[in-house]
Amino acid sequence: MAREIKVVQYHYIWPELYKREKTILESIFGKLILDIHHFGSTSIKGMSAKPIIDIMVIVENIDLIDNYNELMIEKGYIPRGENGINERRYFIKLNPDNSGNHTCHIHIYQKGNQHITDELMFRDYLEVDAESFKEYEKIKIKAARHYRHSPRAYVDAKCNCIKKIMEKARQYYIKIKQNKSR
Repeated sequence: MAREIKVVQYHYIWPELYKREKTILESIFGKLILDIHHFGSTSIKGMSAKPIIDIMVIVENIDLIDNYNELMIEKGYIPRGENGINERRYFIKLNPDNSGNHTCHIHIYQKGNQHITDELMFRDYLEVDAESFKEYEKIKIKAARHYRHSPRAYVDAKCNCIKKIMEKARQYYIKIKQNKSR
């Protein structure tokens, strides 16, 4: 069955689902984990989203993660290697209903990777800019309707909106830094 892109209203259970997955990941990687974050749309209170929990794990040495693929598989995660992003290890967890839909995405980065800052900045900025929040939510809903069975097209449809919001976020955080240094 083809994976279906479906954006749904925010659900209060998403933070709890994150905590469950976080516990599993901590049991697998233990002290390798420097930090762990719930990010992506399910981490933003009130944001409509695909019901997929995105988790970012930050480690000291990304190369060590490949040694844990078998254990990740045992816990229900499917390794996808870098999956298009250099210096990342990516895992998916599938819905047990055999639909092919994902329930969880694990993104593991080595500390210092620019994706860490970008992803967290995007998340945090959407929590402070209501206009960008609404704009991003609207484009996601529209893209999901138009590209229901094409994950790549769904992502591409959001690209310009994300770039625009990221630029606003960068400017916002530059101003905050400047104000703090005064």
